[in-house]
Amino acid sequence: MRISVEAAGGRLPQLIEAAAQGEDVILSQADRPVARIVPITTSSFRVGILPPLALGRGPDWLEPIPEDEIALWEGDL
Repeated sequence: MRISVEAAGGRLPQLIEAAAQGEDVILSQADRPVARIVPITTSSFRVGILPPLALGRGPDWLEPIPEDEIALWEGDL
């Protein structure tokens, strides 16, 4: 399904349900695709708070940041 961002605003619950059922939901703006709504599977999602500065850490980005690395970012060394 392809829908404009403007039209999607009032239909978000239905679009989320469609994605959860496996439908490909593409949001478009000015006739260009700009985003996709996809379901999150429990095997690919862990509930909790992401560790700070996790971006760019590679495949272990959900793991806690080592204390010595946090100290470098906070200027404690």
